[in-house]
Amino acid sequence: MSFKKNTISIAAAVAAIIAAPLAAHAQTPAAPYWQGFYAGINLGGIWNNNATAITENGTTGGFSGTSGGILGGGQVGYNYMLGPVLVGPEFDFQGTSLSTNVSGGAGPSTISAQSTVPWFATFRARAGYPVGSVMPYVTGGAVWGHQTLSGYDTAGGGYFNASNNFWTWTAGGGVEGHITDRWSAKLEYLYIGTPSTPLSTPYTTSVSGSGVGNVIRVGLNYKLY
Repeated sequence: MSFKKNTISIAAAVAAIIAAPLAAHAQTPAAPYWQGFYAGINLGGIWNNNATAITENGTTGGFSGTSGGILGGGQVGYNYMLGPVLVGPEFDFQGTSLSTNVSGGAGPSTISAQSTVPWFATFRARAGYPVGSVMPYVTGGAVWGHQTLSGYDTAGGGYFNASNNFWTWTAGGGVEGHITDRWSAKLEYLYIGTPSTPLSTPYTTSVSGSGVGNVIRVGLNYKLY
């Protein structure tokens, strides 16, 4: 079974486990549960498709790969009830094991390398509609992260190691529900766009990336006040 299918299966199992206590509180009035600051932790899976077009010595080509990994981190945010709708910002920081083996080349050159994203952070807005203590929501915003690319390119006859920070965007949604007055659990999906500064080998004269990331994670939040 693929990493993507394993991640979805685990997320579905966790969602089933937390569904019972959420259903028991489903008719509780929304505002006392939701409004205020919160902080929490999360754990999940990430998978991506990495495709990069390059030019070396006047010849066009590219390299690509698909892989996955696990991620985990923490989040902080604030919920504000605007009538029946909840709105608010959320910030999270994630460490990941995402590592992608990429291969390809341009003309006579061949490339064999490994791409990683060891960490990223998101700065997002959330908007939801609480029904008692259960809330479906949508979310979106910016991503700031770090990426590396290391391997061998025969165009330069040697090994290389490159890294940089990048910006991109994210959008997704999920469902969150209170288990008690202060504790809540969530299941969330995020789609992550192409990094603003794609990486390539030192021997390329032009580069254009089209990496796409997908995140499924579960989280636990504690309402601070």
